[in-house]
Amino acid sequence: MRTRALLLLVAAILSALPASKPVRADALARLKPDRLEAVHQAVLGLKAQRRDIERPEPYLDFRANLHVHSAFSHDSRGKIDDIVTAAKSAGTSIVMFSEHPADHYDFFKEGHQGIKDGVLLIPGAEMKGFLVYPTFSLRGVETGSPQELSDLVRGRGGLLFVSHLEERMDWEIRGVTGVEIYNTHADFKGEKNLIAAMRNPLWLFQSADLFRKYPQEAFSALLDYPADYLRRWDELCEHAPHTGVSANDAHQNVGLALRLIEGDKVQVEDALGEKLLELGASSNPLILPLLKDKKVGDPLFELRIDPYVNSLRHVGTHLLLKEQTKDAVWDALETGRAFVAFDWLADATGFDFAAISAKDRHEMGSRIPLTNGLKLQGQAPLAARWKLLRNGKLVAESTGRTFETALTERGNYRVELWLEIAGEQQIWILSNPIYVGVAATQ
Repeated sequence: MRTRALLLLVAAILSALPASKPVRADALARLKPDRLEAVHQAVLGLKAQRRDIERPEPYLDFRANLHVHSAFSHDSRGKIDDIVTAAKSAGTSIVMFSEHPADHYDFFKEGHQGIKDGVLLIPGAEMKGFLVYPTFSLRGVETGSPQELSDLVRGRGGLLFVSHLEERMDWEIRGVTGVEIYNTHADFKGEKNLIAAMRNPLWLFQSADLFRKYPQEAFSALLDYPADYLRRWDELCEHAPHTGVSANDAHQNVGLALRLIEGDKVQVEDALGEKLLELGASSNPLILPLLKDKKVGDPLFELRIDPYVNSLRHVGTHLLLKEQTKDAVWDALETGRAFVAFDWLADATGFDFAAISAKDRHEMGSRIPLTNGLKLQGQAPLAARWKLLRNGKLVAESTGRTFETALTERGNYRVELWLEIAGEQQIWILSNPIYVGVAATQ
């Protein structure tokens, strides 16, 4: 009875909304129950195989999430307590916010900052094409070109990353800290059929059980290898070092809810609580079972597609720090001592990639001369497929928990680690480069 009532309710909603174009089922193959179950089992298998490994001193691995929005932003209702709880659940120690600036608040002075329940909070903004982490208030400050904003923020010790690279492939901004090498929202924007499906309330109702049973696998079904981002990043790094970071673009603002508002009236809302339309139970008596024991304001149905915990766990930027402080975060991001990992597949903590000489060890982001006996070494908590790239070109591959190769040519070297998930190869880790025998021009 309840299922039939829901289907009739969906029909009522659809009749009140504009018609949508049909969705091709093959574009949504990753969201099929059998596929999600296979991925779920594969992830459990990786967890069982994973081994904790310690990083060489003096650095420790701290997981960070950049590009996170809260209720300060117009397109989020996220409360700081909920975000911190989600961060801890996702294994995150550092959250770097990127609020949309507005006249009614100062994101630098009033934004989330300091240590809260063990999580370091750093205020910042998404503005004028950048993730901006300044050392002073930008309220009321006007800049013209992107280069001028970069010069201003960087000139006073702030961090600046080019955001949404898909919209800015031709940008060459001097002095930036780096670029996003993966952005969840950009990945989602490429899923045209999925977007069309999510605009269809019938699809949301039919898929609700999948998102509830496989919340992480369903969220992370959008993951595709960010080939365009990485290609542009490699090009930029040939001109000057650019620290690569991941962007969660977390808002917790995608979903659907039905709420009793008065009498027999039901309001259909989006994830921000904005009204989409209103329905009356009296026009369809089969809706009435949904109202049983409900009072005004109660939800009758809720589906959240992008809860913070799943968004933050999906991908993270691991920073190599001596301590969990803002100054240490600045140093790691300035020097490129970081890597990006899709930790929803497996916790990447302990991953290491460094250049080793007879006397010295050089972390990711290092700029070093080419010397006799120099080699690259890596380790990971899981056996994976290692791909070594020089100036963006694949030059070596191997499989295992460790990696080693001699260096005989100048260039920018980075590694990618891939895992097999339910019969498919999936990107897991993206290191920052080690710059060998290459002079910085920036």
